[in-house]
Amino acid sequence: MTAPLIAPFDSSAAWKTTQRLVSANSDVLLAIAGVFFLLPMLVWAVFIPPIDATPDMTQEQVAQVLEAYYTRNLPYLLPLSLLQMVGFITMLVGILDRTRPTVGEALRNCAVRVPAYLGAQLLTGAVAVGLLVVVAGVLMALRVPAPIAAVFGLAAMIWPMLRTIMVGPVLGVGKTRNPIMAIRASLALTKGNTARIMAFLGLAAIAFLIVSNLLTMLVGLLATLVLGKDAQAARLIAEAFSAVLYASGYTWFVVMLAAIHGELTKDLPRPFL
Repeated sequence: MTAPLIAPFDSSAAWKTTQRLVSANSDVLLAIAGVFFLLPMLVWAVFIPPIDATPDMTQEQVAQVLEAYYTRNLPYLLPLSLLQMVGFITMLVGILDRTRPTVGEALRNCAVRVPAYLGAQLLTGAVAVGLLVVVAGVLMALRVPAPIAAVFGLAAMIWPMLRTIMVGPVLGVGKTRNPIMAIRASLALTKGNTARIMAFLGLAAIAFLIVSNLLTMLVGLLATLVLGKDAQAARLIAEAFSAVLYASGYTWFVVMLAAIHGELTKDLPRPFL
């Protein structure tokens, strides 16, 4: 018996599916995004002071400031990251499950999937960091300039992350709770389609970054002009607007992953795994 083939990735069809999923699940997406994406960003903006870096700092000084910032705020960063991870899986369950679960039902279904997703992320992260260190280290040992070695190291790091990008949707729609099986399924789905998926997500990310940065700068400028000397209030308004943009962008990213999964598995048995 011939095994079913993975469908070639069609970015146009995936984008149409993304739009359809957003339109059909807008109520679920808004509820989940508000609680799990927007709220953590607002909490971070209000209670965590911004990075204290200035343009005249050297690279070493900037690195020290960043290290101190994230070390100091790690107790807050971890639970907020976990909350967003729960929202990520809950959103995938909500839009991929054909029984159309409510937000509460999707959240309950998410509880058994989050440990598997976390395990898969840790495994993938370990492999990605290992590739970064090995590739960059070997190139530098061959006397390749450090910036070029770093670029190749980052490319080696990104590749396994792209190959395992379907782990979330596989866990969200399938029956498996095994992180290894989810990784294997993602590797099978993305085989031969990785470059197309990277182009699809990359172009969307570039467009989002350009638009969001321009809008954030505009809102920050208007807030500064209106509020004058109240720099703290202006900062909070700009951060709140940035949080709304982040929640919107991340929601579209999750839906795009669901659409990619749908395109790649359209010729496979349902549910896949």
